[in-house]
Amino acid sequence: MTTKIIIIADGKKLNIDSINQYLVEHGYEVIVAYDGLDGFNLARSEKPDLVLIEAILSGFNGYQICSLLKYDILYEDIIVVILSDSAENKEQQLADSCGADGVLSTPVDLDELMGIVKSINFKEQ
Repeated sequence: MTTKIIIIADGKKLNIDSINQYLVEHGYEVIVAYDGLDGFNLARSEKPDLVLIEAILSGFNGYQICSLLKYDILYEDIIVVILSDSAENKEQQLADSCGADGVLSTPVDLDELMGIVKSINFKEQ
């Protein structure tokens, strides 16, 4: 079985560190980015199985990155989950409009995250 690759793009190092450690302990390969442009470039170069991306990032925000990935035939199969400080309905509408596969409130509940990760039908490499 191939190790699944997950990119986390979040401007808050503390958020990334806790998610990264948790996912690595559960057998996933994690690549991190601290701004939108790096997250976007990593997603394009690494073609991960999952991108967890903060809604508000410098460079490109999470919604822009999600749109760019989802509306490009080369990257449309990448699962994208938006990380948001707000659990408002507006966030879900924005996520839906950019093609996101889901939204997680931050700080991320690690059990909820693992439920999402395990529910993803990862592509076979």
